[in-house]
Amino acid sequence: MGTHQHTTARGPLIGALLVGLALGLALGSARLAAADVSYIPIPEIITDPNEGATFGVLGVALITDENDRVTYMVAPDVRYNKTKGVFPTFRLFGYPSENRDYSVTLGKSTTKDEDYEAEFHDIGLLDGKAYFHGIAIYERDSTERFYGFGNRSSEHGEANYTGANFHSQLNPGYYVLPHLAVGYKMRIRRYEVQRGQVDSGDVTDLVRCSRPHPAGTCPPLDGTLGLKTGDRRFPNIRPADFGPDLYWAHRLSLTYDTRDVDDIPTEGAYSNLYVEAADRRLASAKSFVKFGGEWRGFIPLRAAKNPILALRGLLDYTSGNRDLPFWEQHDLGGRRRLRGFGSNRFIDFNRSLMTAELRTKVYERHIF
Repeated sequence: MGTHQHTTARGPLIGALLVGLALGLALGSARLAAADVSYIPIPEIITDPNEGATFGVLGVALITDENDRVTYMVAPDVRYNKTKGVFPTFRLFGYPSENRDYSVTLGKSTTKDEDYEAEFHDIGLLDGKAYFHGIAIYERDSTERFYGFGNRSSEHGEANYTGANFHSQLNPGYYVLPHLAVGYKMRIRRYEVQRGQVDSGDVTDLVRCSRPHPAGTCPPLDGTLGLKTGDRRFPNIRPADFGPDLYWAHRLSLTYDTRDVDDIPTEGAYSNLYVEAADRRLASAKSFVKFGGEWRGFIPLRAAKNPILALRGLLDYTSGNRDLPFWEQHDLGGRRRLRGFGSNRFIDFNRSLMTAELRTKVYERHIF
């Protein structure tokens, strides 16, 4: 209980510090940007397998220079979700040059959810031969799900928890050839599993039902999960997996990238090979080695580059003891890894994925 209270108090402290940073950046940008400002209100209607329906309003202010290039974007919003309550969030994006950008995000719901982020990215170091990416995040998400392990895990085994996640990484890299880069990533992660707050009779609480509990208070397991029924709803999950645990991992990577742009590419390819390791002797809770690779290809089907065929394949492997917490293992699900499923829908030591998407531009308009 003491650890939980300590973690809960840390969020507002981090939030206060980042609020001060964001206000300073915002005031500074207002003084520096003697340029046009465009305001765009956007209604938000979001559906997510884990969060359910979310409604809100996003107000975007675009600040451009004399060349009509966006130099700053302020994008606060207010959302409502049945589980998270009212969730106001402030966002500031800065684009001081074509090769450099940064962002600050500050959000706190009326319940327990929080989101504080700071990110910096520069791909023009050493005359374009080097890059750097840094990010720090503290997030509490009360709608996280756990279904068991492997691709045979059933939706009937759904459990809810709150994930309190601090994540930071430093990622410098160097281009040995015009499209080939070697990179190093240092990752620090502190994670804790806390009680969830999803109010549904079909979803059990992971923390409560993974420990001995009175008979009948947690529904029995679906037999296809390969887990045993009994006094504990998830016998393969140990209370020690709930943390808080700290991991300090180091990754070496080799990246080949010919995409025309990073965000929404219309042609080119991206491939990445990596090896990552963490060790108990270097402040990590467990030791492991991860390695794998990913490939993405973007093929325009017409000269106008619309529509686009987007292909993707990835393969990841983990070598280490089986007591590695489930939240540090590989996962599939969510808008970035497997659309149509909630985040962390499938969890296991190893993973493989192949996808094909047909992307088409529906509407485009110059608005500032």
